[in-house]
Amino acid sequence: MRKYIVIIAALAFVLSAHAKRRPLNEEKVINEIWARTDMPEFNDYSVDEKYQNEPIIIIARYDEFLGDYKVITFANHSPKKAKKLSRYLVKINDNSSIKSFSEIEYKNYSQTQKSVVGIRIHKQDGTLVELNPNDYVKVSTNLKEKKYQNNISKIAVPNLQKGDIVDYFIYQELEDFNGQFEYTLNDIAPIQKYRFHGKVSQPSQYHAWYWLPDSIYAQETNIDDNNARLDFQLTDIAKWEKEAFSAPYRERPILKIDYYISNYNCDDKPFKYRSINRMKRRAIERQIDDLFYGFSFYHSKLLPGYPYKRIYVDIRSALKRYFLEHPELSEKQKTDEIYNYLCMTKHTLGFSFDSNSFWIYFSNLTKDLKINRKYGIVNDRYAGEWNTRLFDGDFCYMMELEDGSLYYPNYYHLSCAIDQPSSYEGMEGIFFDAQRKGFNYRRCKSYDKLERHKIPVSPAESNLTEYTIEATLDSIDANALNINRVVSILGSEKKSTRDKLGGIQQYDSLMRAHFGITESFERCAKRRKMAQPLINQYLAYFKQEPHLQKKAFEEEAKNYFYSNVKAITSYKIDDYGLFADSPRFTYSSSTKVGELIRNSADCKIISVGHLIKDADYSTLKKKRTYDIFQKSTFQDVYKISLTIPKGYKVENLSSLQSDISNHCGAFKSSAEEKEGKLLLTVDWKINDVEFTASQWGEILDILNAYRSFFDKSVVLTQM
Repeated sequence: MRKYIVIIAALAFVLSAHAKRRPLNEEKVINEIWARTDMPEFNDYSVDEKYQNEPIIIIARYDEFLGDYKVITFANHSPKKAKKLSRYLVKINDNSSIKSFSEIEYKNYSQTQKSVVGIRIHKQDGTLVELNPNDYVKVSTNLKEKKYQNNISKIAVPNLQKGDIVDYFIYQELEDFNGQFEYTLNDIAPIQKYRFHGKVSQPSQYHAWYWLPDSIYAQETNIDDNNARLDFQLTDIAKWEKEAFSAPYRERPILKIDYYISNYNCDDKPFKYRSINRMKRRAIERQIDDLFYGFSFYHSKLLPGYPYKRIYVDIRSALKRYFLEHPELSEKQKTDEIYNYLCMTKHTLGFSFDSNSFWIYFSNLTKDLKINRKYGIVNDRYAGEWNTRLFDGDFCYMMELEDGSLYYPNYYHLSCAIDQPSSYEGMEGIFFDAQRKGFNYRRCKSYDKLERHKIPVSPAESNLTEYTIEATLDSIDANALNINRVVSILGSEKKSTRDKLGGIQQYDSLMRAHFGITESFERCAKRRKMAQPLINQYLAYFKQEPHLQKKAFEEEAKNYFYSNVKAITSYKIDDYGLFADSPRFTYSSSTKVGELIRNSADCKIISVGHLIKDADYSTLKKKRTYDIFQKSTFQDVYKISLTIPKGYKVENLSSLQSDISNHCGAFKSSAEEKEGKLLLTVDWKINDVEFTASQWGEILDILNAYRSFFDKSVVLTQM
């Protein structure tokens, strides 16, 4: 009997896969959708008076989602089946906006499942033009490689004119799709009317959820135990305008739909199609239960078999030897060295971790090497919550030492322990004591055993970038300055800058010297069973690195001076900033920069403001709708010296003085003439990672002060 069950299941799987490949009848689908009578809003072409002057107005928009699970499952995954329809009725009121809808854009969920597009154009003279799918011109597609499953396609809409009304839809049938479905509820133009209809068929072991902002009321209906509906209507949705800086939560109202297998058994009754709140700042008990259930699995998980266990023993032995040679190291320093050794192993010692295996190794090594610590988790600012899972963001595992030092999994290239200011600062962390041998987190019962506290926000001065700049007039080019810069970075910007400018081979040499490793890269990689093709890739890259590094420095100079760089004459990395006794990444370069001097018969006007980094704040708006979030605090200090040519003096020093300071941060600049040089100091900072929209005025004062100084010039007149 079992044999026949296996055969039937296999046949069902094959038939299911074959059915998936059956193409849609495009003509039939188009005719059926145009013939539907349940979308009366698409027969009303009137535009409210308040939208008459809008370049584009979306008169009506309708989204429909019909979904269920496949019966056949594979490897404990349950792919979704779904039918999706999105329809738009758009009026073009201005010639400048024709381009916006001259291409119909849609997302491809896979290469095997076809999208059906229908397009009608209502002309001003009353004629109706319906485009034939055979005549569609595919403007572009990103489906160039099989590994990219979710990409964008575009179809050209020809001969659009001012006053045209475009009625179009995208219909898709999806199978074997594992992911969330997302609908952005505002657009590049105002939406006069919006309607959503959703239906999900859900067997008893599955639960569906949707997410909407608190400001949107949705009507939900459970039809029966296996089916649920979601319907809502909106009017007058304002167009989306991106604001400077991001927000701690999503700036755009988004409907997200997903459903999943529920294994949570703490509730009296299961949840059905269920609304959840706008993303919360505090994790709920059921979510913590679920995360710690997975977390305890991480930290009790045995290391994988050969060669992973052998490599683990090798790493542990090397670190024990290093600690014996350096008995003065504190627990913080030891933990730094464990983390740094794993980073080196990941990148240049012949073994590549993913984030999970890195964290398992790190957790086990700190345990074996007797580091007192706590384990914990923290939510991403962009994370939403529903019952026991996060979505639209992520959480991060953490380890905390007794002195408060925090460590995170290694997600990034060439990272090290002292480069870890976290984007989770200011969020709530949940911890348990990893030293308690008898600790057993029991779901639904042990929530109160956990410690909760806020991850501290680093002060601005701990994320400091210092620029020391010496500028002289070029002897040949009357409009150019020769500029020597030394840049020293501590904290949040260090890792990303080092990744761009640093060399893997240089990094590798420094780490090997630090840990006393005498083996060459190639010999070590072979001993650790790195594949020869990958070894060859590393060696080939090492040969190219000097050329690539020069290009990286040239690009850095162009970005700093907004492409006015004429030549970069020298560059070098003075310190990689990898260790606690030398934490700053420092580099220097010499550059010739044009278009900084204007000359007349009796004076020179020098754009000294352009000696600070070019930051485009030209489009800042006075008002802001959303709260503000930045990845970290920061402080930038510029110490600038401009050699004044003989026979000239500075006329307008006072214009270079400024002092703006408030709760959010500060911008200060000063200037003096001393010993034949103009000395400028600029010091500005932002003190926190989150601000309310009401604080935007204070931040704007600081940013406007920066922009004002950037536009400053100094006048040198002949004596």
